[in-house]
Amino acid sequence: MHGRSGGVVPESLIELQQALQQCRQAPVQLEVLTANTPPACPEQASWLVPLLLWPGSHARADVPEIRHRMQREGADVELLPFLGSWQCWWALVAEALQPFAAQGSVLVHHPLSSEEADRFLLALSERMGLPLLSFDDWSAYQKSHPEAHPLMLALAPNRMTEALSEAGGLPPLLDLALIRQGLIDLLAALP
Repeated sequence: MHGRSGGVVPESLIELQQALQQCRQAPVQLEVLTANTPPACPEQASWLVPLLLWPGSHARADVPEIRHRMQREGADVELLPFLGSWQCWWALVAEALQPFAAQGSVLVHHPLSSEEADRFLLALSERMGLPLLSFDDWSAYQKSHPEAHPLMLALAPNRMTEALSEAGGLPPLLDLALIRQGLIDLLAALP
């Protein structure tokens, strides 16, 4: 996961970690990309599950580097695809957002800049049945579409969810009970 400045982990992710640890009856660690130092490598075989929604540089470069570092330190680690590539994740998100989607709803995402990301976003927009808009473009879009209602696609609180809360946007996805429990269930079901 990305984390906040200085490696701060939002409370919703700490709660997710604790709930998942209890469900799996096994240790669950969070590694935050913004932290100064990584956690100690696990001694038992482990899954590395990137809690990232987008195919940005974190998913494409940082996460594989974390896996390589863990392997260099002797860990037996299996890297899974980033969360946003899981079809069952987006089915869960679509179900949870349906009651909030109204005329003028726009899915707002973290800014991305690659052809791969553009293809991903186009397919996601089609799947969700709503337009997708980069957070960087939200202000200009809102000026020309004052009726627009933002649905921020962010797992945990960040500067974007805080800014959009003033525009009547939804809280982060983990603050929605259906998504929180659904993600726990998905992660608990891993072998």
